[in-house]
Amino acid sequence: MALKYVVLTLLSRDAQTGYEIVKTFDTAVGYFWRASHQQVYRELGLLSDAGLASFKLQTQSDKPDKKTYRITAAGRRELMAWLEKPLKPGGNKDALLVKLLNADSKNKDILARELEETRQRTELMLKEYRNIETLHYSADVLDGLPTVERILYLALRKGIRMTEAQLAWLDEAVVTVKNL
Repeated sequence: MALKYVVLTLLSRDAQTGYEIVKTFDTAVGYFWRASHQQVYRELGLLSDAGLASFKLQTQSDKPDKKTYRITAAGRRELMAWLEKPLKPGGNKDALLVKLLNADSKNKDILARELEETRQRTELMLKEYRNIETLHYSADVLDGLPTVERILYLALRKGIRMTEAQLAWLDEAVVTVKNL
């Protein structure tokens, strides 16, 4: 999936500046799709050049000019065409698994340490996800959330469940590697 569809999705909800889109990538969207500031601004330029987004320039005396982007009719058609296409299975690249392919009795301590460090980082991520859930998605407010917030909560729940599964797998991997 290309970054352009993430940006078109955000613009389909509301006109936004590049700064506002970047902030969204730094917060809610960043938990399931990463993009640097440069990538976002480059994509906005490409979308604008392709006629999929347009912008209104607002001059500011004390700051650089501000561009507010909105999706065009062609952009909405492009987004709809993408929504109608089935997704292709994503690639799976996992450097940790490549490292584990090198496991033997001589390097098991190095790999066990790597697994333990990965487990610690994963535990911190799960803690962060659960904190977000506690702070923003209590059971009494879930039903009243707007659609976008309910979908973001669904994405958060996927992150929690996948992270829990990752921790369980890491526990198995640590035991296996230590017993080589």
